[in-house]
Amino acid sequence: MSDRAGLKTAARSAGLVAAGAAMLVAVSAGTAHAATNWNAQNTPADIVGAHAWGTIDDAERFILRVNIKDTAGDSHGARVYVRVTYADGGTRSENLSASGKGVTNSTTWNFASSARKFEVQECLTEGGAKYECGGWHTIY
Repeated sequence: MSDRAGLKTAARSAGLVAAGAAMLVAVSAGTAHAATNWNAQNTPADIVGAHAWGTIDDAERFILRVNIKDTAGDSHGARVYVRVTYADGGTRSENLSASGKGVTNSTTWNFASSARKFEVQECLTEGGAKYECGGWHTIY
């Protein structure tokens, strides 16, 4: 192979590598974070009369979408508790309630990117107070 043919082959290879790298950067830069669905049904957090579900998106900050539905026609309301643990060991808790068979309530919370563990727990309420709860379930 002449030096000229070798240079052409090397230049062509370098061009393909550069084009591939540019394509990889373009694809990576355009990739969006997809939200992950979560559901407390059929988990340790599940309790008859309440149904909690939503999404979690781990973009620059964590975006947690939460829904709670009162699924029973009884004297109890439904509540979902959320417990978040941060990298430094700190925690944050939130809750959301719904009352009346078929009533659904929804909200969105955001958390710092240092959040490491997200847990939920479904509960029944009586007169607005915690009455009975399932266990805790890790959703992220």
